[in-house]
Amino acid sequence: MRSILKKLFKITLLLALLCVGILVLNYFNNGLKSKSGSGSNLVDAGDTISILNWNIGYAGLGKESDFVMDGGENLLPPSIEIVEKNLAGIQKILQENKSDLYLIQEASEPDMLNLGVDVLGGIKEALPDTDWLFGYGYRTIFIPPILAIKNGTASFARIKTSPVKLIRLPNEPTRIYGILQRQYHIQVREFTDAGENPWVVINIHLSAFDEGGNVRVRQLEKLLEIAQKYYADGKRVVIGGDWNMQLAPTNFPHTTKEKDLFWLKVLPRESLPADWQLVFDPNVASVRTNERPYIKGENYTTIIDGYLVSPNVEVVSVKGLDTNFEYTDHQPVLVKLKSRS
Repeated sequence: MRSILKKLFKITLLLALLCVGILVLNYFNNGLKSKSGSGSNLVDAGDTISILNWNIGYAGLGKESDFVMDGGENLLPPSIEIVEKNLAGIQKILQENKSDLYLIQEASEPDMLNLGVDVLGGIKEALPDTDWLFGYGYRTIFIPPILAIKNGTASFARIKTSPVKLIRLPNEPTRIYGILQRQYHIQVREFTDAGENPWVVINIHLSAFDEGGNVRVRQLEKLLEIAQKYYADGKRVVIGGDWNMQLAPTNFPHTTKEKDLFWLKVLPRESLPADWQLVFDPNVASVRTNERPYIKGENYTTIIDGYLVSPNVEVVSVKGLDTNFEYTDHQPVLVKLKSRS
């Protein structure tokens, strides 16, 4: 009996520490926080700009995983070994698809969701000699990694750019479990190509679980307002990331129940500026549902990851990289762009 009471006391104490850390974060440290590093051997941008966009799911949402907020049963990955396997696969794909810019969502430092694996460190290791910035979406403090949440969005560049600028987007009005609130932002990089044309590349990760998609719509409105100001200044504008909205109708085979598609929202194309172009690979799904581990033809898949480009940008090519959702619940989208004359 005494041993059971001791275990209950330890669990209660850990939960109390978690709550205290989250509350301190939310009430005393609620601004945008980031880390960055300057790469060596950065090169000037050429005439064609290559960008890889990927939500890596903190290396915890590979094919073996489900996720409780998506209708599954589990909050955590099955094991540390699986997280490490996922991270190794993510690193390999990033290294095999060398790009000027990498837009990464759901990167993370060692925390609860990745079972203490340094996912951000692994990405930096895979992309040496890059200029990088990691902006926190969730950031607990005073909490050991076993209970911490340190998750966010990261941008990496092999080319010379201005320092990344963080701009806040609207937050969800309620906190997860009443205590944890995500801080939404976009990451903006500016640079000039070989033809002296100015560019702006924006990394985004919009809300996923807002009721009715209302916060996503407000975030989209703010995002488009910012993008159009850059375009009015003569910039070539590229917005890339996880929109958490369906970019186009899809009909990939699946057996997912309707109740597990509660999160699905179609991007309101009528709100997009005239002559701006959505860019994605229509033949490769970019996301799968997490109500169960992945089995091809059973999980619902669709396209929510891609780019929006201004009229003065020409799309040279776009390719979705089919990983069979081995390492994360999203798949990378690689694009090549150039200035439109």
